[in-house]
Amino acid sequence: MATGDERQQLVIERAREVLPGDGRVLAVYLSGSYGTGEADRFSDVDVHLVVTDESVGWFEEHWDDVLRELAGPTVFADKLPGLIGGLGITADWLHVDLIVHPLKSFDRLQYDGVRVLFDRDGTLFPDGDIAQQGGRPSEPYWPAGPVNLFFYFLGNLVTVLGRDERVVANQGVGAVRDQLIALMLAERGVRRTGGAKRLNALLSAEQRAALEAIPAAGSEPADIIKANQYICREFIRRGTALAEVTGETWPTGFVDATLTHLRTHFTVDFA
Repeated sequence: MATGDERQQLVIERAREVLPGDGRVLAVYLSGSYGTGEADRFSDVDVHLVVTDESVGWFEEHWDDVLRELAGPTVFADKLPGLIGGLGITADWLHVDLIVHPLKSFDRLQYDGVRVLFDRDGTLFPDGDIAQQGGRPSEPYWPAGPVNLFFYFLGNLVTVLGRDERVVANQGVGAVRDQLIALMLAERGVRRTGGAKRLNALLSAEQRAALEAIPAAGSEPADIIKANQYICREFIRRGTALAEVTGETWPTGFVDATLTHLRTHFTVDFA
């Protein structure tokens, strides 16, 4: 097992020693490279806490203080969107993430590789560490959030190109592509929660080829539209098949409204 460097190990030892002393902390664990045993000297340290529901507000306000208690002084710290917690960078460019999970919404089954540092009652991780499956397929599941986000982001192409916001439109290609990746992971039954710099092992060769075939999108509207058309067709083909396999309902009304919206404004079909 790779162990990274001494700076990373010091953060981990601090997390193991200091955090259990706070009664509001129910569990402490590592995800990402340290969760999967793939850490090297370039790795981030991804520290996760499960906390009592009553203490969530305090951690929302003070997550950065907790992070600095583990990592030392930071030259940059910022909240991660949509999460409780954020990232910190030290003067020697050690990257530490601190993510806080309320007990009521915690689900250990979402992880593919976890190293448990502390479990107060032994109930959140009853089997200890969670071994990495390495992208090994399991039962397909329905990714409701990414499906809805895909068509929301896609529909906004009308707005950004209507305003001639070409840079924003180019960024949008990445946003819809990311939802396609989430759909592909669901096809394989792979749940990804960390290790953002590693993706190859989680996808099949066919999926990777489909992603690599996305047309390049620069700043020309025609190229941006072409890339979105390709991604949309892939998403609908895969998504409708996955809905059938999982017994879920394909959001026909939302999809049709989005496709009509796009066709009306661009006079081309996206599906």
